[in-house]
Amino acid sequence: MPTIEDIRKDAPGASQAIADLKPIYRGAFVRQKEFYNLNEDAISKLREYLQEYRVVATFAEWCGDARKAIPVLSLIEEATGKTIVALGGMTKPPYGSKKLWEVPPSPEEVDVFEITSSPTILIFDSKGIEVGRIKTKPRMTPTIEEEIVKIIEDSRS
Repeated sequence: MPTIEDIRKDAPGASQAIADLKPIYRGAFVRQKEFYNLNEDAISKLREYLQEYRVVATFAEWCGDARKAIPVLSLIEEATGKTIVALGGMTKPPYGSKKLWEVPPSPEEVDVFEITSSPTILIFDSKGIEVGRIKTKPRMTPTIEEEIVKIIEDSRS
């Protein structure tokens, strides 16, 4: 089973990943970040939880759901002071391929963690073991930050 150790060490944080985007994509990510309001109750919990837990995201720049999620992760990163790794560059394979994503140029972590959708947000515990993931968008709560909190809290019980 893959662990946090399988994530490359030089991977950018969410804020850096947005800054590194091609201009054609960057504007939508920046606008989402400017207008999004974090759930402060969730952020208060994440300030504590992210002392032990790590969050990693994989995404395709052209993906509408990624344009909503990665800016939120960037805001969480800024609010908590903890880097949230964001691996962009996911690319669809040529027509007729049996794979969901072409690796490379998609990050190798896409294959390692069997990523099937963009974005995918992985949550790891203090031992580096994956305790949950958000595929595309939150399913149990209204916001990404609340979903991360729920996954962490559920992993503790």
